[in-house]
Amino acid sequence: MIKKFIGFSVGPVLGAFISFITIPLTTHFINPDEYGKASMFLLLQMVLGSFLFLGLDQSYTREYHSSKNKLRLFQNAIFIPLLIAILILLISIFFSQSISIWLFSNPNHILPVILFGVMVVFMVIERFILLSIRMEEKALEYSLLNIFVKLFMLILTLLFVLFIRRDFLAVVYSTILGQILGDLYLIIRYRYLFHFNYFSIDKELLQKMVLFGLPIVVATSLSGLLNSLDRIFLRMWSDFYNIGIFTATLKIAGTLAIIKTSFTSFWVPVAYRWHEEGKELKYYKLVSDSILLLMSIMFFAILIFKDLIASILSSGYSDSKYIIAFLCLQPIMYTVSETTCLGIVFSRKSYLNIWVGVISIIPNIILNIVLVPRFGAMGAAVATSVSYMCFFFARTYFSNKNGLKFSTVKHHLVFCLLLASAILNLFQLKFIILFSIVLLVITLLIQTSTIKNIITVYKLKGSKEWDFS
Repeated sequence: MIKKFIGFSVGPVLGAFISFITIPLTTHFINPDEYGKASMFLLLQMVLGSFLFLGLDQSYTREYHSSKNKLRLFQNAIFIPLLIAILILLISIFFSQSISIWLFSNPNHILPVILFGVMVVFMVIERFILLSIRMEEKALEYSLLNIFVKLFMLILTLLFVLFIRRDFLAVVYSTILGQILGDLYLIIRYRYLFHFNYFSIDKELLQKMVLFGLPIVVATSLSGLLNSLDRIFLRMWSDFYNIGIFTATLKIAGTLAIIKTSFTSFWVPVAYRWHEEGKELKYYKLVSDSILLLMSIMFFAILIFKDLIASILSSGYSDSKYIIAFLCLQPIMYTVSETTCLGIVFSRKSYLNIWVGVISIIPNIILNIVLVPRFGAMGAAVATSVSYMCFFFARTYFSNKNGLKFSTVKHHLVFCLLLASAILNLFQLKFIILFSIVLLVITLLIQTSTIKNIITVYKLKGSKEWDFS
């Protein structure tokens, strides 16, 4: 189990290292205003990704282990998202000027808008190819293939900022072309998945996947909106500088997203398999407690070294150190909630995710309206973190009501300490590092039982009492 987790982690860790090089490279040559414009393009990519798949990607993973014909399942699952992607490509061609005005406040950037439409088609193909590899639990292969796209983006970013241009279009073009080139390799390598010679729509299977996926697409759209409202409100009531600061800090907080990506890639297929095998509740609880311990330690590590991390960016981004703590709460809440929400998916009550989205998005809208006009990026960061705490509480509550219930008192106590730390780090306090260390020690004391359980399980490895095969 640990080997598989490490295998799934290779890609995100190396990918994060590539991003670690790319971010300071970009911020050194591109000022916050220009980076803010680029972030609007990245925002559109994220928003489209939230509803593009119609939840059929989640249906594909849900049906994978119960389907005998994997190729037929793959082709039926990708069919509708691929049609939607082609429709988006046509829209980007015919309405390129309007989209350019909304994104960049300029009607003349038509080429990047059209190329974006092309990229969306490749995004769909990439998503389902990687899901196929992931569900086969080919951990190392999945990780290495994930690296290709980011590697192409790094190379192209270097070429653009060093030899071609140093504005927001350098980020836009390197993102688009890196995505397309990386995905072309995937398509060639896994071309057998696209042998449609004997393809036929399985109405019963497709209906089953759509019924499961549609509530998820509503929930995913709400989640996508939750992840983008901060920059939308900044675009409305602030300026490109604040958008640039916020986005750059979000990239730094992405250090924690290494664990988020690694863990979710590994955990979803394992959790589904455990459910089929009838694993005891203690396994799920141990995983949940362990990921909480890991994420909280990483959170405080970032806070203790936040000045050093912020210095990696250019001096124009120095304000990022004040909001980094709040933005780190987002990947923490999401990752830990992946271990406490399983009652929703196991019960097939995917519509509950809609309520999770609603419960999360209401405080987000209210806080953004109140805080962004006055505090800019700082207000948006607070709104995002508080809404993700609501996201965790809602997911856990509905899961508990549907068959997967274990104590999360420890989680709540730790999250309160993390929130307190984030609030303290909003200010330039004299002994802020000491405060962070003290709160780290208290957090570890609360999780003493988790540390003891991990040691016990390690000592009993291979025994019937704890079987992680």
